[in-house]
Amino acid sequence: MPQTIVEKIISDHLGKTVSAGDKIDKLPIDLLFFNEVIAPPAIAQFQKDFSRVFQKMNSGEKVFDPKRIFFIPDHTVPSSSVAVSEGIDFMEKFAVEAGIKCYKEGDGIEHVVLIEDGYIVPGSIILGTDSHTDTNGALNALALGVGTSDASFALATGHLYDFRVPETIRINLTGKFSKGVSAKDLILTLIGKMGVDGAVRRIVEFGGPALMNMSMDERTTVANMAVEMGARTAIFDHDRILEKYLAGRAKFPYKTYSADKDFHYEKVITVELATLEPTIAFPHKPANTTSIGKIKEYMKKSQESTSADFARVNNLKITDAFLGACTNGRFDDFLEAAKIIKGRKVHPKVNFVVIPASRKVYNKLLEKGLLKLFADAGANIESSNCGPCFGKHMGVVGRGAQMISSSNRNYIGRMGSKEAKIFLASPASVTAAAVSGEITDPRKFL
Repeated sequence: MPQTIVEKIISDHLGKTVSAGDKIDKLPIDLLFFNEVIAPPAIAQFQKDFSRVFQKMNSGEKVFDPKRIFFIPDHTVPSSSVAVSEGIDFMEKFAVEAGIKCYKEGDGIEHVVLIEDGYIVPGSIILGTDSHTDTNGALNALALGVGTSDASFALATGHLYDFRVPETIRINLTGKFSKGVSAKDLILTLIGKMGVDGAVRRIVEFGGPALMNMSMDERTTVANMAVEMGARTAIFDHDRILEKYLAGRAKFPYKTYSADKDFHYEKVITVELATLEPTIAFPHKPANTTSIGKIKEYMKKSQESTSADFARVNNLKITDAFLGACTNGRFDDFLEAAKIIKGRKVHPKVNFVVIPASRKVYNKLLEKGLLKLFADAGANIESSNCGPCFGKHMGVVGRGAQMISSSNRNYIGRMGSKEAKIFLASPASVTAAAVSGEITDPRKFL
């Protein structure tokens, strides 16, 4: 029976063939990770729900496999409040007792450091306590975001309970990006075409000849935002670029997967990368997208719309810009932005916040002299964390702000005030706007 990538991964884990729609009582997992937001309540639930079980077993509190569990403080670090500090302390103490690896504050964002350090490998089933866990699907793995209860049970048992095998949408990529266009423009274009509910509860499977022209950093950007069109997760086909990336890096043995060529998908979409343009998502939805060439027409559309999903945009001037997040805070993203910032200054009326997504990215940027370009231009450079992406830390915007961001969501209140307007764009478009003071075509700076 022909199968998709995800169906093959699950089948191998269960030792039996599965297909879309099958219900699985207990799905074994290979890796589980937490951030400091969900870890404290999940640990507390774990201690409460499983204490009696462990007592009957005459054993202490045991997690399913400490070598495959990770704690990553990333959302509000350095700590933004007493409550956050105490939550991190609680998480760190439990990690020591259970033998779990706990990253240090400033090491980086969960969806970046685990990939960098080789803990994410093809064919694995991964649970993470964040909606953008789908990022890890770029490495040919099944990566699922879960909430507190599911994470707590997985912490004890190593299983995800009551899982239904999703249907799959296939996206074939051909060609290569033109100058000034990147993976962020691709995923914004797809979200714009499919809508925020265009792939609800589906797997979005990426493949095609264009993969040979896409770096791992670019693939993670695309996988990261699949959830913004409602997807359960995203997964990429494997190839030589992935194998090269994993060489000398992978911490666990792995098996790669490809879908059967004769599988009949629910939907197949083909995208020629050369046809894409720099793309902007208008507030208040990631699906409110337009190419830069049609941006003035789209601005007029926003003024005429009566939908709550549209903010009325009267001009393209910006007050704030953010380069970073788990979507676009990797080295390739900064390399793209550096081409524009070099020799230029941040516009005097723009606050440009720059946050590398990991300590390794930060150090590499230092080594290559790229951070100095941003510092000399007048950007605010912060240590590795999620930054203002979810409106709690380092660059939160106020009422009346118009921000352009390389992050993944622009819903009302997402990055601060409910009266702020957030545009989503590529690192190149964000940097071009930071320099010019308004949203503009980044290609004219290249």
